[in-house]
Order: sequence, then structure tokens, then C-alpha cells
Amino acid sequence: MPKLRPRARIVRTIGDQLISGPEAALIELVKNAFDADSPAVYISIIPPQKDRQNVDNGIIRVVDHGHGMSSSDLLGKWFEPATSDKVARRTSPKYGRTMLGAKGVGRFATARLGSRLILQSVSEVSGRKEVSSINVNWELFEQALYLDEIDIDIQTRPGKNKDACGVSLEISELRDTWTKRQLELLVRELRRLTSPIKYREDDFQVFLDLSGFHKDIHGFDGQSLVSGVFGAIGDDDDFDPKEIRPFAINKIFHYMVEGEFDESGQFTGFFVNNRGDGKRQPLNVPSTSLTSEEISCGPVSLRLNIYDREGEAVVELFEKLGLGAIGRLDAKKVLNENIGIGIYRGGFRIRPYGDAETDWLELERLRVQNPSKKLGLNQVWGTVEIKRESISGLVERSSREGLEHNGAFVRLKRQMMELLTHVETLRQDFRQAAGLSRRVHMDTDTVKSKANFNATTRAVANLPQKYRSNIERAMKADSIALKTSIAELETYQQVLSSRSTLGLVVAQILHDGRRFLSDIATRSKRLAAGAPRLQESSTFGAHFRSVFGKEAHAINHSSGQLSKLFKALDPISGRKRGRPKQFKVLDVIERCLDLFGDSVADASIEIIKPQNDQDISVVGYESDLMAALINIIDNAVHWLGVSPEQSRILEFSISTSKKYVKISVSNNGILIPENFHGRLFNPSFTLKTEGSGIGLAIAREAMRTSKGDVAFDPDTEQTTFVIEMQRAPT
Repeated sequence: MPKLRPRARIVRTIGDQLISGPEAALIELVKNAFDADSPAVYISIIPPQKDRQNVDNGIIRVVDHGHGMSSSDLLGKWFEPATSDKVARRTSPKYGRTMLGAKGVGRFATARLGSRLILQSVSEVSGRKEVSSINVNWELFEQALYLDEIDIDIQTRPGKNKDACGVSLEISELRDTWTKRQLELLVRELRRLTSPIKYREDDFQVFLDLSGFHKDIHGFDGQSLVSGVFGAIGDDDDFDPKEIRPFAINKIFHYMVEGEFDESGQFTGFFVNNRGDGKRQPLNVPSTSLTSEEISCGPVSLRLNIYDREGEAVVELFEKLGLGAIGRLDAKKVLNENIGIGIYRGGFRIRPYGDAETDWLELERLRVQNPSKKLGLNQVWGTVEIKRESISGLVERSSREGLEHNGAFVRLKRQMMELLTHVETLRQDFRQAAGLSRRVHMDTDTVKSKANFNATTRAVANLPQKYRSNIERAMKADSIALKTSIAELETYQQVLSSRSTLGLVVAQILHDGRRFLSDIATRSKRLAAGAPRLQESSTFGAHFRSVFGKEAHAINHSSGQLSKLFKALDPISGRKRGRPKQFKVLDVIERCLDLFGDSVADASIEIIKPQNDQDISVVGYESDLMAALINIIDNAVHWLGVSPEQSRILEFSISTSKKYVKISVSNNGILIPENFHGRLFNPSFTLKTEGSGIGLAIAREAMRTSKGDVAFDPDTEQTTFVIEMQRAPT
């Protein structure tokens, strides 16, 4: 029976394909040292030296003091690609560390780094030390046909009691030239390898020796790359300059979020504003229901540091921490080195999340829509700690480059984006209150009152008569011109309101319109094709005559439905409005709900409407009521759709007084947090991940044009908005 025989060059193929670069290969070897219960790993990169034998292309040494590998381990595990050893044994024997390696591809990292490898391992076997060593020429794997044709010589001898357990790797004939830029990238990757929040929890340290690189020979000093700005502001007197450690930026933030998502997706934590009073504010975000493409991503803990990037804000931040001496440029460099939201497991980062080039939460795309509110990638640094694969469902790719984009990843991404929406709103609230960003208003009534020049008129009244007349005439002319301009802007705003409202229902319009047109086109085509044979005395003719009436009736029905659809859209088409008219409230509610038919059905929402005997008439513009209702219904359908509530209800009720009609729209979806109630109608305010924040502002302005209003009712148990309009005379 035929069997698979892997070619020897598969080692190079796997090394090149699964390990993206030399820095990624070294990180794999660091993870191996961690899994081996080593307290530290020591990396030395020695540049090429023409005057020394075997250093023509440089040398990399990686040494750990873990439990080492016996000769049987080397044969049965290290030389078996994709071994399942770490999958079955999920924790290390000494410290109980969660294994970082589970793909069985770490050993290919040595082949990726250089052509030759000398490995020496000291282990303890049955109470005695054993020293094993191998010498591998990876170039042989390019020459031999099959893997099983290559012999690897393993030498084993008894060790001495003083021999320390561990593994030493010496890699020579390096495949990459370690330039300054390449080394800076390595330092950055190693610095980001472990979470700053969990640093030294496991007493695992990484040391990097670049002392072989000299400024007079190579153009830069290697060891200064390891320390740099970070070493200069370290907080340990006995800090080893060769140690790679994440920069402790726990206190470097303008705003900070910390907390946890539970298994259902509910976030519980706190928000700190260091530009304000620095007190902890509780921050709770309710869970949303899983969509069809999501599965739970398990418990997730996180810490987010948020920066305002104005120059004076950055300097002020570092001065508060007593770090003003590093200067503005270095301060910005520190922030630039610590941007992006990284995903960590067991305290170690999963590449490439957290890199400046990896915007996995699409922050930059969303920021384009609302730059004054949305956070950019260079304004956030964070750690997101996930559980192991069996709990979270978040699976690392074999290439070690990110997580599989499965249902758990989609869920994690949505949870994070929804949390950031809440945080962005809190930050914007403070910045507007503190005068750090411009507050946007849409209330034209306030602008109209200012156009009367009341304060100026009172001041002019105190002037002598001979000056007053000319000034009053000029003021009157300016006031009239200003009011005319405001009226024109108001008309333009109404057109924009109509266009915006139309945009909310365009998907349903296209869906229904295509359905009716398709029915008309199909049936009319059949009638046109059979028309010449209508009078035939054949079987076909008899059949065609029998279905002709049915087909014609169906065409007439579809054209009627299409006409009804266009009629429903007519009030929000943006055409000239004319004078206010009387119309029935229930008719408008029905038309608005028809425009959300598919969305309501998809979310399994029950609609409760007033009885026909409550069909009250109002006076105003039908388009204004439609604009208000469509925006409120759109919000309700969205939040009901993501609500974990199984019984989803959208209820309309009507109450009347002598002069006014009140239309209440309630839903039992996710409640709006109390601290946001005062901002619901502010332009740009939104709790939707990709919302524009203009819907409710448009709804209120539309109703005020019809001498009505829209308000949020905070006293009800459900999310309720109330629309008020003038009652039609009876």
C-alpha cells in the first residue's frame, strides 16, 4: 500500500512558510524556553567577523536553564515534526505554566535562522544528569530526496552534578543580515512579547546581548538599541541593560479602561479620566445576543490606555509622571512604540495583534466617519487577555500569525468594538465639557433667537437719538438678512434630513421593489410570449386563456404594491413641502413599519400597535413624523436584534390631550445607560459601533419644524421615546 514520504526539503519549506521572519523564529525559541520552565532565556547575536573562523555570516546563541531534553526526547519529540506532546500536556511540569507551543513547528525556527545548528542539552534522567548534543547541517535537507534518508548523529554522555539543566543552541551561517532596522524590529517584538500588566508574574526574563555591534564598525551601538528611551526611564536601580522588558506604561494614559467580559459577553469594569479627577467610574456594558456567525469567546480581561495626541497634552502627561525630562519627541516616541491593542494568551502576545500595522478593530476606518469622536490606532494601547483554545474557541493559526477568523473571533471583535463605542462617548463628553473639542449644535430655534440681536438692541437703546436711528436701521437690515439665511439653511437641513431618513430604509425599498418588478416582468413576459396563440383552438390555447385572467390580476396587484411603496416614500423624498396638513397617525405608523418588514421578521420582533379606534389625526408635515418614526424604529430594531431577550417587543401607543397627541414608541431591548440620557439627541452621539449619531438629532429637528417635539422618557421600565404633535381640530 502506498505511503506518504515527505521530501527532506519540507523542513525549509515549513520554516519559510510558517515562520514569517527571523524575529518570529527567535520568538518561537523564546516560547520553547518558557515551556521548558526556564527562569530566563539568553539571546546573543554576534555579527559577521572576518578575522574569526566560523563567524563569517554571524552567530546566534539561545540559552535557557529549563528542564532540558534527554536523548529520547530529542529523538521522539524534537525530531518529530508536529508532535502532539504539548497538546496532550498543556502545563509545564515545574511551574505549571500554560504551554505556548502546541503546533509542533518551533524546531523549524532554527532552520529558518541559519544553515548549521549545534544543540547541547543537559537533562536529569532517573536522578542522573545526561548531556546530549547534535550537529545539524540543514543544507543536507536540500540535497537529500527524503527525510528518512538523512541520518542525524546524537552524542550522549553522563553529565556532572554541577552541570545545569537546559538547552544551548548555536546557529551559524545565518540566512539574514542583522541590520540596525532588523535589530530594532527584534527588540520591539521581544518587548511586546509579554504583557506589561502580567510582567514577571512567572519570573520569566528575556536577555538580549547585542554588544558585538559597534558604532565605529557597524554604524550603531547594539546595546543602546536594547535600552534606549525605555532603559533611561526604568524604575530599577539594578536593572540589567541586556534585559528586554515591556515598558511599564501602566500610569501613562489620559483615560483608562479596565475590566472583564464574562462568557455571555457582559462587560464589568471601570473608566478612569486622568485629565479630570482621576476617580474610577463604574463601566458596565450589557451583553448582546450571538449572531448566526458567532460563538462565545469565553471570559476576556482587558486593559486599555487612551491618549489625547495634541502636543501639549502629551507633554503634560509625562510631566505629571515626573518624566518631563525625556522631552516632547521622546515622549511621542514612547507613545508611538506603544500603540495598538494586543491579544495575549498566558501573558504572551499573539502576533501580529498590537502591531501598528495591524488594525484588527478597524479603528482607522471608523475614525474617518467621525474623527472628533472616534479613536485612532495611535490613540490606544491595550492588552486583551484570552483563555486557552478549549475555553475560548480562539484558535492560533499554524503560521503563528494571528487567530483563525472563526465565530469566536468575530464575537471578540464585536464585543471590543461595542465597548470602545461606550468609551469614546465618555471621552467625548469630558472633552466637550472641558472645552477641549468643539460642541456641535443643531437647534435652529436658538440660532433664530440670536438673530434678533436682543442684547445689542438693549445696548443701542441707551445711545443718544441722533446716533440710534441709523444704527437701528442697519441692525434691522442685518437681522432680516440673517433670518433669511437661517431659513434657507433650515430648508437645506430638511432636505438633508429627508435624504438621511431615506437612507435608513433603502435596503428594504430595493428588496421590495425588485420583488414586485420581478413578478411583473416574469408574468408579462409569459403573456407576451403566448399572446399570438391566444385564439388557438389547441390545448395550449385553452390553457393560456384559462390562466390569462389570473396572470393579469397578479401583474395588477404587483404594480399596485409598487405604487404603494412609492407613495409611502413620497413624504420623505425631499420635494417642496407646501403648507402643513392633517393626516392620520396610525397610517404613518403602518407605512413606516412596512419599510422595516424584513428587519423586523429577521429579528423575530413582535409589533404591538394601537387599535383602529385610536386612529387620531394631527396637523403638521407627514414627512417630519415619518423621519422621526423611521429613525426611532431603526434604532429599536438594531438594539432588539442584538438583545439577549428572547421575547422581543416593539410597542406603539397613542394618548391625547386637548391640544396635543403623544405617540410613545417602546422596546424591551437593551436599556440605555443613565449617564447617556442627557446626550441622546446631541449630534454625533451614538452607541452603535458604526452609527453616525445624527438619527435622533434629525428626528427632533424634524418634529420641531412641525411645531412638535421628540423626547426620551427615563421613567419607564423599557426604552421609550415620545413624539408630540399638534392635534387636528375635530
